Amino acid sequence: MTLYDFELLNDGAVIAASRSIALPDLAAAWPKIGQLARTVSEPGCKIRVKDEAGGIVILVGVASARRYADAGIAA
Repeated sequence: MTLYDFELLNDGAVIAASRSIALPDLAAAWPKIGQLARTVSEPGCKIRVKDEAGGIVILVGVASARRYADAGIAA
């Protein structure tokens, strides 16, 4: 398991975060991204996922993440 940090960004500032989420692989992050995207109503927000070393492994706009999740690709 690898630890990932999920951050919700608005104009580059972190407005919400979930730290040290253990996932078996990076693909397992997408359902969590979809869940987080559905909780946001502000336009222009992004979701950033960082690995244990602090490197950005996913950076996606909330609207795109929501469409991806709603398409059934991520639950």
